[in-house]
Amino acid sequence: MNTRPLMFFGTTNLDLCFNVERLPTPGESLMGGLTRYPGGKGANQAVAAARLGLKPHFYTRLGDDDAGHWLLQSLMQAGVRADAIQISAGEVSGSALVMVGDDGSNMIVIDPGTNLNVTPEMIERAAEFIARDAIVVAEMGMPISALNRLFEMKADKGFELIFKPAPVRPGLSPAAWASVDFVTPNQTEAFELTGIEVLDFHTAAGAALKLLDLGPAAALITLGAQGAYYADKKQSFSLRAFPVKVVDTTAAGDAFNGAFAASLAESLPLREAVRRALAVAALCVTRRGAQSSMPSREAVGEFLQSQTILELE
Repeated sequence: MNTRPLMFFGTTNLDLCFNVERLPTPGESLMGGLTRYPGGKGANQAVAAARLGLKPHFYTRLGDDDAGHWLLQSLMQAGVRADAIQISAGEVSGSALVMVGDDGSNMIVIDPGTNLNVTPEMIERAAEFIARDAIVVAEMGMPISALNRLFEMKADKGFELIFKPAPVRPGLSPAAWASVDFVTPNQTEAFELTGIEVLDFHTAAGAALKLLDLGPAAALITLGAQGAYYADKKQSFSLRAFPVKVVDTTAAGDAFNGAFAASLAESLPLREAVRRALAVAALCVTRRGAQSSMPSREAVGEFLQSQTILELE
């Protein structure tokens, strides 16, 4: 398979996931079952791409603790290249408390741990793993100073940049925004960045224009069960999501983003890349956990073939 080089920058967490009948209200106690999963937005995206058959590099920072070593092993078993991953002595790995209701909805609280200790200098050292003509994918869980430095290196390194702005925080420089090729928020993140409530494709179009005003070359907004909306200065389109039975929405956006990046790395046409990313996200929400829910290349191919047959009938 002839693909462009692919590298992810972002966070890795140990997810402590409680499966509950419904999400609790403030002050309420509920019974639930606890399972631990490997997670973190950056790691989830890298694993999504690896499960599709690519061999992406990944920069992240893990603690020198039991969780960190387990998370590293999980990434390597998924096919993620670990050369750039840092194990930080005396520091604690990131973790997240996730509650998932029977309807698939979730609530998440994150303790970033050593993810917060990434510096611009660390990013510069990790950048040696970025190959010429690579696609680089970043999310907003790392310190903003580190992200600004990564984005500044785009001109010299010659990579294409996909940016998932989650969790949304201020401080990204105008020059950094202008270096983004694709910004890929969900509805909530698009609202936080633009002030436009994204309810459907029509409101997504307005939010996309505002996102383009920030500087990115293209905006790709995910709308959960509705689908995705794409816009750049020359074209726009929307694609419907694939209907599936939702079990757990955790990491659906990461599945979409990792699959979109992988599809571009394989030189798929833009619409096809978005459609494939929607398929990966659809399969992701039918399974529990974050990285454990990322589908294989074969499963995605079979799913898309079945959907094509349905569309033709």
